[in-house]
Formats: sequence, structure tokens, C-alpha cells
Amino acid sequence: MAFDREKIREKDAFSIELGIPRRELLKQLSALGAAGALAGCSSVLQDGGNGTEGSATDQNGTASNGSSENGSSGNESSGNGNAGGGNTGGQPLQDFEFSRIPMVPPPSAPIDNSNPDTGVQRRAEFIIQNVANPFFTPLIAGFNDALNQFDWNGGVNGPSGGTQSQSQQIEIINTTIDQLQGGQDVLVTTILDGQAYIDPIQRALDDDLAVINGHSTPAEEDWNNDIMRENFTYKDSEMIIPHVGIRDTRGGVAMAAEAYERMQSQLDADQYTVMFGNGLPGNPAVTRRVDPGAREFLSTKDDVTMIEETLDVTTEFAEAQSRVESRLSTNEDINVVLGAGFWTAVGASQAVESGNVSRDLVIGGFDLTEAVLTSIRDGSIDFTMGQDPYGQGFLNVPLAWMYMERGIEMKHLEFGVTIIDEDNVEYALQRNVWSDLRDWQEQNL
Repeated sequence: MAFDREKIREKDAFSIELGIPRRELLKQLSALGAAGALAGCSSVLQDGGNGTEGSATDQNGTASNGSSENGSSGNESSGNGNAGGGNTGGQPLQDFEFSRIPMVPPPSAPIDNSNPDTGVQRRAEFIIQNVANPFFTPLIAGFNDALNQFDWNGGVNGPSGGTQSQSQQIEIINTTIDQLQGGQDVLVTTILDGQAYIDPIQRALDDDLAVINGHSTPAEEDWNNDIMRENFTYKDSEMIIPHVGIRDTRGGVAMAAEAYERMQSQLDADQYTVMFGNGLPGNPAVTRRVDPGAREFLSTKDDVTMIEETLDVTTEFAEAQSRVESRLSTNEDINVVLGAGFWTAVGASQAVESGNVSRDLVIGGFDLTEAVLTSIRDGSIDFTMGQDPYGQGFLNVPLAWMYMERGIEMKHLEFGVTIIDEDNVEYALQRNVWSDLRDWQEQNL
């Protein structure tokens, strides 16, 4: 594969063909790395530093905006295109992506690492938007495991109705703040939008609590380091709230990339028509997996047509099946069904298993509930994306422990998603006994 290195030197730009297999993309990236080194390029993938979740995909099908998945979320930049030095030949410099984490002493300060306190009994409470959603069972198990490992008290709380309630969640957050001890305890919460949670989070900081954003987080353009420093202060310093979890737009791109490969390999068709479903249309984090995530990726494919409306499948499997069947019966061209969560995929799989839908479909979704995994094992769902809810529960506690016990500032812990299909579903099912683990925890912890 040959590249014009002079053009790279002149334009500081390089294009990669979209829609190619992963192996070919790896070859292009490898060749680009060599060419970039010779041309003196400073980066391979850039988005101009605008802080939004990009739609480029890496060799694993996971979205990238030019930043790593380890918490350097690329949401800050010089902003004017003229930062830095060096000879640019009269051309303006591009913005550089970077992430600044303020070093602020913890509520437990002063810290003496030469003679650390031992046996401090801390409490951490995790407030989520719906404790009845089975997705959260492994998250609760992970958080409880971490509390046990670090000998902390606490637990997970939130609205317990059949659907999420942001207003009830915020009410519980405020009640929990009153119960926690300043200078000692930790508040962890999901954050569903960039406005409603500002006041309770600032109140927690004013009450001398450490605060972490676990699992759901707003879109990057609405909630990033710059915005947080503008809205939050702690001990007269600007403050950020670290995030533990995935970026949903990138996860949706990864789902679409996986689905597109399967369309090409599994379907005897020249054109693909994709139907999207969402059981939680009121949840902006879940919705971003489809819009803009998956839609943005598939819009680059000339052989893909997307149904404009995202189907509200509800959170009842029987109703999801009925609505998916109805949509499929009215549009015979649909040969791909993708869900922002797990309800769409399960509804589609039940339609196939019942015999009411007989044509070949690619069916994919999100999350690792038992209904999804058993359907993959039985062959009626092709794949699902795992976002590690256990880790999104567990990792908040060691992050807070390092801050409270050793004074290490808390940083974003953001990661990608995992593909589960017929090749690894048996292992996923083997470890997917989170309800049993919860029962054990309730009896033994």
C-alpha cells in the first residue's frame, strides 16, 4: 500500500477509506503510522478539539474522537487554532486535544502518607435512576463487592418503579446528602442531563463530600471538563466530577460497525434496511447509542437505508415483540433490527422464534441480560454489546479510596464495549449469575 508522503507533509492530512474490513483498516493505520512518522505528523486522528463524541471507528469497531478510552476524553482544547509553537509555514495550527484534572485536596485532608490513618469507616452511596431495571443487578453487585473489599459501608439506592424517574432520583440524592458525613463519605450518582444535577452535586461538594459520576453521563458537548469547571467549585477551586463508564455514542457506533460486518457476511442482499428500537426513549444516554451513534456510522454506507423513526418498544418483552412484528410486517425490506438496549433485540428474537417472522435478519442490541444471552445461544439474536455494568459499579470505590486515603485526584475511567455472540456466549452465561451473587451478598455481607 503506497502513500504520497509529500501530500501528507503539505496538507497535514490523511484519509482512510470507510466501510472496509477491520484487517484492511489495520493495514491502512499501520501504513499511516509509518508515513506520519516520516512526515513529522503529530497525530493520526483529530476532531478539531471541539469536545464532541466523534464517529470515527478504530480497528475494533469502537468509536474514537482522537482520544484514548482511558479517561483522557478530549473535551478541552486551545480553542483558537493558534496555540503552541513550531514552524507551520504560515498555516494556522490545529487545536490540540487535552484534558486537565484539578489537583484539589480531598474532604479527608490533610493526608499524611508517611503515617496513614487506618480503619477509617467510610460510607459510599450510589444513587441510580431505576433499581428495578435488571441491567443494574451486576452494577449493584460490583458496588457491593468493592465496598466489602475496602471495608466501607453503603449501598445502591434509587427509584424502584417500573420506569426511571429523574425527579425521584434527584430527591433521593438530596436526602442521601443529608445522611452522609462531610469530610469522610462519598456520593456516587448517575447523571442523565447537564442541568438538573448541577445543584445537588454542588450541594454535596459544599457539604464536603467526594462525588463521582457512575454509569450514565450526559453527552460530551453538554458535560465535559470545561463545563464542569464552570459550574462546580470545591474549597475555592474549580472541580470536575469523574466519570466511570462508557460513552454511549461511541458504544452505538461500535454496535453499528459490528452489525454492518454481519450484514455483509450473513445476508444475501445488495441493500440493507435497518430498523432501530428503543425501550427507554426518555433516557438520553440510551438514546444516544442510536441517535447519533449507530445512525451516524451507517449514514456513511451507500448500501444502507435506515427507517427514520426509532420504534418505542417499551420495557415489556411481549409488547416489544408485538411492536417489532407489526413494523416488520408492514415493511418487507427490513432485514436488520438493532436496539439501543436489550428489549428490541429480545422482541425481535421472540418474533422469529414464534414463526411470525420467517425472513433472514441480523438482530443486535445492547447489554447482557439473561434473555439476550439465551437468545444468542439459541441462535435468534446475532450479537449484543456489553458495557461492563459490574465494573461501572466496582470501580467507583477504589477511585474514591485513592482520593480519600492517599490524596490522589480522581480521574475519568471511560472504556469501550465488548461483543458477545455465538462464539463466547457460553462463557457470558456462565458468569451471568449476578442475581445469585446478590443473594449471597445479602446473606453474607
